[in-house]
Amino acid sequence: MSGDPRERGSGVLGGLSGASCRMLVIQNNITTIVLIGIALLLVAGALVGDRKRAAALVAAGLLMAFTTLAIGVHAHGWVTAFDAPTASGIGKATHRSHGLDEASLMTARLGSSAVIAAAGLIGAALLSWRARSVRPGVIVIATVGAATLAETAIKAVVDRPLTQAEVLASPLLSTEHHSFPSGHVAGTGALLGIIAVCIGVGRSRTVRALLAALVLTAVLIVAFSRLYLGLHWLTDVVGGALLAALFVILGDVALRMRRRPVWPRRRPSRDCLVSS
Repeated sequence: MSGDPRERGSGVLGGLSGASCRMLVIQNNITTIVLIGIALLLVAGALVGDRKRAAALVAAGLLMAFTTLAIGVHAHGWVTAFDAPTASGIGKATHRSHGLDEASLMTARLGSSAVIAAAGLIGAALLSWRARSVRPGVIVIATVGAATLAETAIKAVVDRPLTQAEVLASPLLSTEHHSFPSGHVAGTGALLGIIAVCIGVGRSRTVRALLAALVLTAVLIVAFSRLYLGLHWLTDVVGGALLAALFVILGDVALRMRRRPVWPRRRPSRDCLVSS
């Protein structure tokens, strides 16, 4: 009945490892189901003709994608599997050059919070002057501000455990457990995205597609610079891009809402009409 203590210990360890494997399988299955739901929402949003419903579906898909990614980063799930290989590949000396170093540092300065805030205020003022209305400016400031606040709050909550392989792949991040999402990517994407939305109102599809391509290119450049400098993981920059896209969609919806007077106009009474 008593048995060898080593055998009992190995049995307990085997049971724990089996339970861990089952939990990992369950987590992966849940994540897969969520990702399928995200894909369906995004596809439905692209196919729905009604612009408001399409925006709602796309926003829901982006929110689900960001939430799934944040949970995966916090739990160090399979979504972080490409972080260490990406950091190791970009960090190799054969892939680096003085020109890329300088360009990445310049991009980092341009994507800082102070520069984004100043550019947001200037862009808001110019768009309001162009439209002869404060509405575009307020939406630009609100979109960028909300994305920045959300990024700061989420970064404080999401704690990322690191493996030995990740510590070796990116020494600069070895002591950083709150790097998700990337503030540079989120701020740049939100600013350029909502400005492109404001400029694209009433324009042709070709112009809007060109604006979207320019925004996407700029976000990719900022994301690569963060990876190149070793200051963020791949999941960090993806999370920043998803967060920016979500707030740009919300800003687009707010921009296209019909303006209604705060105080309804009161019709003059018959007595006033007669007396006049």
